[in-house]
Amino acid sequence: MSLGGRSNSHGGNVWRLFTAQALLMFILWVPIWVVFLQRKGLSLSEIGLLEAGAWVLTAAVEIPTGAIADRWGRKTSIALGSLAYSIAMFLILADALSPAFLLGYALWNSSFAFVSGADSALLYDSLKADGRASEAAKQSGRYAAIEQGSQGIAALLGAALATVDITLCFTICGVLGLVATALVLSVKEPPQFSEQEERLGYWVNLRTAIGIAARHGAVRSLLLLSAAFAVVPLIVYYFLLQPYALAVGLPLASLGLVVVGVQLMSVLASWFASRAERRIELGAIVGVGGLLVVAATDDLIPSGQRATILSLSAVVSELGTAAAVPLLLTIAGAFGAALAIGGASVLFAVAVAPLWVLSRAALRRDRGVTIGLNG
Repeated sequence: MSLGGRSNSHGGNVWRLFTAQALLMFILWVPIWVVFLQRKGLSLSEIGLLEAGAWVLTAAVEIPTGAIADRWGRKTSIALGSLAYSIAMFLILADALSPAFLLGYALWNSSFAFVSGADSALLYDSLKADGRASEAAKQSGRYAAIEQGSQGIAALLGAALATVDITLCFTICGVLGLVATALVLSVKEPPQFSEQEERLGYWVNLRTAIGIAARHGAVRSLLLLSAAFAVVPLIVYYFLLQPYALAVGLPLASLGLVVVGVQLMSVLASWFASRAERRIELGAIVGVGGLLVVAATDDLIPSGQRATILSLSAVVSELGTAAAVPLLLTIAGAFGAALAIGGASVLFAVAVAPLWVLSRAALRRDRGVTIGLNG
């Protein structure tokens, strides 16, 4: 079957990937994990230091795992990440700062490095293999909506479950991760290369991907902008929301409602993004949000380096998170979460504004340029 054919031989990949992501993102611990760690005796500043180390480790393995996905298969990388995440969920229940706990904490973040980039690449290449590459933006929007929707439902249940037994929020997620691993292993790996594309070795592929991102302003600026959009909202949502909500008197069980409100807005934004991409010029979309950055770069980069290049953006966001989390959590511990959230807002504005200007200029300059292995 040619790559341009209209067979649905890889159509099953889409629902399998969507289902696996729904299981992995059914993270019951989202509204209570900071509270869980505090109950183990850790302060906000100590959590910040743990997170800094975990995010640096994640950044260190991000590009190699992306290259693994490009060299040995997207489903292999995603399955490894799902399995590592499951192991982390069980180990994190050990005594705080014990060897098992620290190993679980390291796997907790870094396991997602095997998934990020590889999932987007698997989705795009599966659609491309069946001649449905034009659906990439729509399916990416659905993928994001499923992810956010699953998190929202899990947040409601997780906050309530935490009032009964907070450890169940992690144990159940570990079991779901094992189910997701089995499901991903049933995926049919799509071809990553056209007849004109050469299959490169691991290190050559890694150097090629970094070279493409370094030389092409449109790819580089979109990856940096995607990272900037990710860092500060992630910190506010995952790290500062819980201590702030408890500080203003909200009970633990109500934290799920707060998280659901955030997730609902994300689902609506993902739904809007996939439709706006067909009607609004890309530069204008980038000006109002980062929701289509990954979909945009999909069309700019070769299939053989797609997962690796998408991982570059994750590296930047992870290093930014590693630097900002301990600072903002220390501020929250000393002066309150409200002040830390205000500082995060300023940081977001300072980072995004210049990158928005650079991205629009690069998109105008590189519009219509085809990116190949030789640049």
